[in-house]
Amino acid sequence: MDEQHALVDAMAGEHRLRRQAVREAQDAELWDRREALARDRGMDDMAAEAQTRAGRHRRTEQLLLSRADELRVEIDRMREPSPATRGVGRAPPGQPSLESRLARLEIEQEIEAIRARITQDTGTQSEHREPQA
Repeated sequence: MDEQHALVDAMAGEHRLRRQAVREAQDAELWDRREALARDRGMDDMAAEAQTRAGRHRRTEQLLLSRADELRVEIDRMREPSPATRGVGRAPPGQPSLESRLARLEIEQEIEAIRARITQDTGTQSEHREPQA
């Protein structure tokens, strides 16, 4: 049971990291808009600070995604049976309950939605960003 709890904790941790990464991406977009507004009004010092903050949020987002990817590798490793116990005196795994199967589907669906939003947000950012001279 401890292995199962560790797996669930790791999956929840990955989910939290990806959710936080989405929030960081949204914050970066907010600071990008603020930067554009300040530049339009000729407030270059405010625009520079807004650009700095947007960059911080993007770096934090990337760190969170990197950590979430590391957790995904760990989760995949945890799901694999260890070579020492593979097929030796173990009963076949029982059928998971309907609730646990549905919960797993919901978690996977949320993670995929987060990944899609991040991909979409990244694409939107590159489309809206003007080249800097």
